[in-house]
Amino acid sequence: MRARLGIAVAAAALLAMTGLYAARWALESPVEQGSSGGVFVVEAGESLDAVARGLAENRILSRPWLFKLAAFLSGTTARIQAGEYRVRHADTHRRLLERMARGEVVQHYFTIIEGWTVSELLAALRAAEPLMSTLASGNPEDLADELGLEHEHAEGLFFPDTYAYTHGETDAELLLRSHALMQEQLLAAWSGRADELPLASAYEMLTLASIVERETAIDAERAVIAGVLARRLTQRMRLQVDPAVIYGLGESYSGDITRAHLRSDTPYNTYTRHGLPPTPISLPGQASLQAAAKPRSGSSLYYVASPNLDGTHVFSDTLGQHNAAVSAMLRSQRARQP
Repeated sequence: MRARLGIAVAAAALLAMTGLYAARWALESPVEQGSSGGVFVVEAGESLDAVARGLAENRILSRPWLFKLAAFLSGTTARIQAGEYRVRHADTHRRLLERMARGEVVQHYFTIIEGWTVSELLAALRAAEPLMSTLASGNPEDLADELGLEHEHAEGLFFPDTYAYTHGETDAELLLRSHALMQEQLLAAWSGRADELPLASAYEMLTLASIVERETAIDAERAVIAGVLARRLTQRMRLQVDPAVIYGLGESYSGDITRAHLRSDTPYNTYTRHGLPPTPISLPGQASLQAAAKPRSGSSLYYVASPNLDGTHVFSDTLGQHNAAVSAMLRSQRARQP
């Protein structure tokens, strides 16, 4: 009797050990021996059977039954979240299932470049994958209406930065996040603006910042250029900035600005009209926002590209000094021509 009992106990222990080994094997075995991994999307509402079948169809694993067993043993059967997952070569069933249960989905990134126009932004969004393309707009006016923005023109209203997004997010959602960040940054800069800034609103400051953004890529010059433009506004001098004229020309601009362009009146021609253009002309970054909020004090009223042609500028107090600087720059350009 005692011998039979001992055999039964030993058999039960062996079965338990076998079960533990089988469970460990199911959980810790690789999803696919020799697999190079891949990216897999779990759709919202998909069952465990559908997920396992999809992984097998994508040749990420060859034993879907083992994946389902591992899900049952780990308690993740009903906790798998929708999203895009990267399956690595060394992944075990446990690791993959834990990531799916935590929703550790693949992150993608989209960068909005300082100085882009809305048209350039929309073109880049259309090429971004796997961002869902839902916007029908092709210009700033339509985009402002489609997104329900507070201004009738969307130029300048998105903050240049790098944005993370996941599978299933839309271009409209990303732009609304960018717009909210621009509003935050703009209001912060406006609240810390310099005294006697010749601007009536944060939107006007955004417009000035957008001009600064297109006028220089040299951080040390941004506040200096903003100072020149602010003084010209105060003295009722026309701004005479080429990037605004070019923006107003739109698609008719072919790459060379001419005297005819400068004489051709548009709402953005700062040679023919006083004051700021009616809207921003680009997407300004943080440095340009701060420069527009706190322009550098001084007496210069003019600037032109340096004869070194290195991106810097020569600043002048008088028109005579400015004309001399322009002549030096033109001589330098001609000397470098083949």
